[in-house]
Formats: sequence, structure tokens, C-alpha cells
Amino acid sequence: MNDTFVLAITGPAGAGKSTIGEKLAKRLEKCVNIDADHIKHMIVSGFYIDENYPGGWGFSEWDLAGESIGLLAQNFRKHGFSVIINGYIDTSGWENIEKITSITYKVLLLPHSDTAIVRDAGRNEDMQQGEASIRRHHEHFSTSEFFNDFTKIDSTAHSVDETVQEILDIMKERS
Repeated sequence: MNDTFVLAITGPAGAGKSTIGEKLAKRLEKCVNIDADHIKHMIVSGFYIDENYPGGWGFSEWDLAGESIGLLAQNFRKHGFSVIINGYIDTSGWENIEKITSITYKVLLLPHSDTAIVRDAGRNEDMQQGEASIRRHHEHFSTSEFFNDFTKIDSTAHSVDETVQEILDIMKERS
């Protein structure tokens, strides 16, 4: 397991987390990409309507989602795979992941909020988060002390390939 790693990629909607995670996993040998949205959406009863929340819904099962992601990551590492975890995960979810497996590299994709809004608008309508949600998330990621130990990447003017390369360079520099 010493040769494996866990790379966390997070950021607001429209930052490119899923796209970057998938592309990175394809470039790395024996690597899996865990998309946090896939795990969250398995917990169907964890979603609830919240008119006060941008987007109109909330999620109540962050602890369970984090624990599940941590267990998946741990199992893949046990079998010799490196792991990329990408997605928006609440603080308690990240904490539960780290109770189970250590995160080797932490990356926060933080493009300018206007860029994230444009990217979000280009998604299928059922996947769009909306401007209010993106601005709220951007503020959260920009000010929360929890993300102080994440390497921040302003991907505003980066292509997907440029962002992937920057992350690879960060990993190489720190290994």
C-alpha cells in the first residue's frame, strides 16, 4: 500500500472536479476515480427539500457518505490502486474519510465564480446548480479554514489538460 496514494479534489460546482478526476485517473497507472456525487446519490433518502438552501435541496447524510467513500478508498488501496476522490463533500464527510484512510494530496479547484457560473450553465439542465448555489459554494471554499491545507488552483483560464498537468506537477513535487 506504500506506493498508492489518495488525491482529494474539491471545489464549487463548475470548478471541473469530475472532469479533472476522470482525466487524471486515466493518465495514472492502476488508479480509480471515486466521484462523491455517485456515492451521495446512492443515499436517496439523504436528500431533502430546503427552500432556504440555494438549489432548493439539502443533504443530511454527509457522515455516511464520507465513511462509505473512505471504505471504498481503503479497499482499493488494499488491492494496490491509487485513488482520486472528487466532489463537493461537507466537512464532516471529509473528516470521516480521513478516519478511515489518509489523504496524500489535497487540491481545491477554485476558478473565479463567474467562470464557474458559465461552466454550470453549460451542463444539462438537471445537473445545473444555479448561480446562487455556486456563489455560496465559492464563498465557502474561499473562506473556510478547513481548506487551508488544500493546494488551491485557480483554473479560471486553464484548459482541462493544463489543470491535470498542474496537479501532476504538484504530486511530483511533493512525493
